[in-house]
Amino acid sequence: MDEIKRQILPAGLWVIATPIGNLQDISLRAKNALEDADGILCEDTRRTAALISALGVRSRISKLVRLDAHAKPAGIEAALARLKNGESLALVTDAGTPAISDPGSALVEAAHRAGIQVTPIPGPSAVMALLSIAGFEETSFTFRGFFPRREVERRNELAACAGSGLSRVFVWFESPERISEALAVVARERPRFVVIVAKELTKLHEKIFRGGAVEVAAAIAAEIDQQGARGEWCFGVHTARNAKESCELGQVGQTDESSEWVKALRCLADARVSASDAVRQVSHHFGVPKNTVYERALKIFSKK
Repeated sequence: MDEIKRQILPAGLWVIATPIGNLQDISLRAKNALEDADGILCEDTRRTAALISALGVRSRISKLVRLDAHAKPAGIEAALARLKNGESLALVTDAGTPAISDPGSALVEAAHRAGIQVTPIPGPSAVMALLSIAGFEETSFTFRGFFPRREVERRNELAACAGSGLSRVFVWFESPERISEALAVVARERPRFVVIVAKELTKLHEKIFRGGAVEVAAAIAAEIDQQGARGEWCFGVHTARNAKESCELGQVGQTDESSEWVKALRCLADARVSASDAVRQVSHHFGVPKNTVYERALKIFSKK
């Protein structure tokens, strides 16, 4: 293989993606850019200093300048002045790609207005990592930032997703304190949705949860109960609109004992609900065809 040639970047603002958890995900191009920059604008100097040290370029730590989401106009103007004087500045955040649900967009916009060249150095992205393992065969998707906090806003958000004619795949970030509650709302409001949830993507304790909304919500609640509200989370949904789609995506139609609708059917049988009522309730709530539920009900209720 030919040797990889080091690219000489044009002077200007370099928007650099950094690892979202695993330091080995840093690209060679990103490392080179951090070494070559006249200054490094970062969200948190301590976090970026740790990255710089891990890359073996501690001499660059003196080049760090804090520019976070609360940066005042004076801070952006100072950075802009340096760029206008011909310096090259690297823009990074604590993790992932700057200016996407992260600080940086104000400076990028100002640089464009000033005629300064802005160069992307792509790399790790929690959104792309999540979608790559989702198994959603859709070309388009919509990233919505952080999931709403208020109940009514959550319901409106999900209703808008279900009725969207532009996208059927949606992705959000969420805090560890609210992830269980958020997924419970998805399960209650849109049980047909197929959901994928990631905890600590690319890190040592990475966990992935995928399945129907009800099933995944239960798994997340158990995870939080056992491990506590910690870690970084993101989740996505596919707005499956009928039972056939849900089956094809792997939400329902499964007849193994771990399927959420089978568990619900057993609970109803234990509660001495009639087989016909149980079949009707499960089919309606989970979107499973009645014939499928009826076949399993015959086996479950015959043992009662």
